[in-house]
Amino acid sequence: MKVFDFLPLISFLLFIILIVGKTIILKKEGVAVSSNTKEGSFIKYIIYPIFIFILVLFICELINPVLETPYSILPEFLTQNIFHSIILKISGVLIIITSLIFLIFTLSNFNKSLRFGIDSENMGKLITTGIFSISRNPFFGSINLYFIGIALIYLSAFFTTFAVLNIVSIHYFILKEEKFLLKNYGEKYEKYTKDVRRYF
Repeated sequence: MKVFDFLPLISFLLFIILIVGKTIILKKEGVAVSSNTKEGSFIKYIIYPIFIFILVLFICELINPVLETPYSILPEFLTQNIFHSIILKISGVLIIITSLIFLIFTLSNFNKSLRFGIDSENMGKLITTGIFSISRNPFFGSINLYFIGIALIYLSAFFTTFAVLNIVSIHYFILKEEKFLLKNYGEKYEKYTKDVRRYF
């Protein structure tokens, strides 16, 4: 079914449009969304290039089924479906749709507090209402759901590994961010962590 070929790429583009759109709106309102904290050499010259390279591979693999190109940058054993299951593919579609709904609510509830990176000199208000009363990390949760949905649709070693690496790296960042938030918001954040779960 063509929906399984087109939805992953279309939903990825929607993800980007929603995030970039929110960022542009906030910048027009004078909100500094990006962190001014300087990254270390290891992150800047090793981690970022690796991340960009893997992201380019990911996008290429999303485009291939849409354009029906017979070639892939990756070897076949990484991109071929492990097995075909219409139930898992439908589950993947539903999870992707759920992730987009979560993202829309999250970006809306962020209001002017959306920030990329950790910067004590540029902090927004601590948001604890709306979707943030259900999950402390709905933004990251929506990203995790999206990549899980993609992995279920394609069921390949590449997309499954990508989803697992994404979940692990996001969890690591969340733990780092929680220490930062506790240090800067103190008791208010500590109480929030007791009332609301990290994910769901």
